Formats: sequence, C-alpha cells, structure tokens
Amino acid sequence: MATIHIWGNGPYHPLQAQADWIASAVAARGHRVLYGNKRAVFEPASLAQADLLILTGIEWSGIAMAGPGDWENPALRTEHYEPLSEAHFQSILTHLEAGKPLLCHHVAITTFDERPEFEEIFDGRWIWERSTHGPIHEFEVRLVHPEHPLNAGLSDFRITDELYYKLNYPQRSTILLEADYEGRTWPLAWAGKWGQAKVAFSGLGHDLRAYSCPSLQKFLLNTIEWLLEN
Repeated sequence: MATIHIWGNGPYHPLQAQADWIASAVAARGHRVLYGNKRAVFEPASLAQADLLILTGIEWSGIAMAGPGDWENPALRTEHYEPLSEAHFQSILTHLEAGKPLLCHHVAITTFDERPEFEEIFDGRWIWERSTHGPIHEFEVRLVHPEHPLNAGLSDFRITDELYYKLNYPQRSTILLEADYEGRTWPLAWAGKWGQAKVAFSGLGHDLRAYSCPSLQKFLLNTIEWLLEN
C-alpha cells in the first residue's frame, strides 16, 4: 500500500472533487490519499510520509484576479499571494532526491511562478506571457508511444477538456499524448525523471466532465501506478 499526498489549492478547478475521485479510484489498489489545500502538505514531517506527491493546484503571483466565484470553496479565496517558502521548496526537493515520484497535474504546471526551478523538475512550464488555452471543447487525443506503460490499454480517444498550448515543452522526457489545435500539434502529457525520481505531467483533467472520460481515467491510474513502481 502506498501513501499519496495531494496538494490542491487555488481557483478555477474542482480540486477537492478531483482528489476525491483519485482517492476512490486508487483505494481499490490498496493506496490511500491524503489531500490538503494548505501548504502544510509540504512540511518535512508530512511529506516524508508520502510515497507519491501529486500537485493539482494553482497559486501564482496574479491570484488576486480570481474572484470568489472562481473558487470551488470561496472561503479559501485569498487576494494576496504568498510565494512558496524556501523550507517548503527544500522539502519537495528532499522528496525527489530520495527518489520519490511527483505528478504535476493540469494547472499545477503554472503554480508558484516565482520558482523557475520547477521548469527543470516538471521538464516543462506554463509561461504566463505566452502560454494559453482555448475554450473547453471536444478534441481528439493521440497516443505518441502506445508501448509506454502510461498508455497501456489505451488507443486514441476524444475528450471534452481544456487544451494547454504554447508551453515550454520537455527536453528529456517522453511525450505520451498530443492533440492538434490552431493548425499545430501540441504535447499534452509526458513522463521522465528528475535525477532518480520519476516525474510525470498530464495536461488533461480540467474538470469533472473531463474526469468522466474513461480513457483519461485509465491514463491517470496508469500514471500513478507507474510512478509508484520501484
């Protein structure tokens, strides 16, 4: 049994509901999930207990622009961004340096924008002056490496979701999913390593409608199991 810690604060996404889905889905495999919307998730004593860290949230220097209606729980809204502390960043590094894995999920590619180090860790990054997404719409997702464990049991599929594009894209990881938009092909998911730690990114999964797609469910569960393998 593995212990999975999820950090998921921020606007625009049903983060608690998504964490609940993950917890329910992995419980059948004997794993347990601890979800937190506070940065106490990153406290060394807490993170030391995690076999896998999943980042799903969005906290960034422009957080004040998000109104109360943009939050799953308006009581969690903040108008002041607090940069990630050095102690919490070092705790994440300690987790990775111990060879423990990390999943960067959807909007987490944007989070803690004052920390350029995350681009190296995620092997990709949302660039606020350039990166964007179109409206939520239905599109086709293509498998790039069908033989990869994250794509096991999958074939090309359609999903209604956000499609992130114009990111900084991976330099060392294996791109696994892609889609076309505005006349170009964009990577949607990849997996690789930071040092000895496995790291994966899934750009899919904006809301519960996206989560209702069986192929995305399969991809996320494949990703979690691959990350947890020794």
